[in-house]
Amino acid sequence: MSEMELEAKISQGLELTHRKIVEEHRRNNQPLIFSENGAVQYVDPFAVAI
Repeated sequence: MSEMELEAKISQGLELTHRKIVEEHRRNNQPLIFSENGAVQYVDPFAVAI
C-alpha cells in the first residue's frame, strides 16, 4: 500500500466517523463537546455540516 493510498483510506475513515458522530448526537439531541485552547466548547450538532 502506497503512502497516498494509506492517506486516502485514513481520510475516508475520518469522514465516516465524523458523519456517524454528528448523526448520533442529532438523534439523541446532545451537544458536541470540543476542547479549544484548553476551553470546553459546546456545539449544536444541527449547526455542523455533514
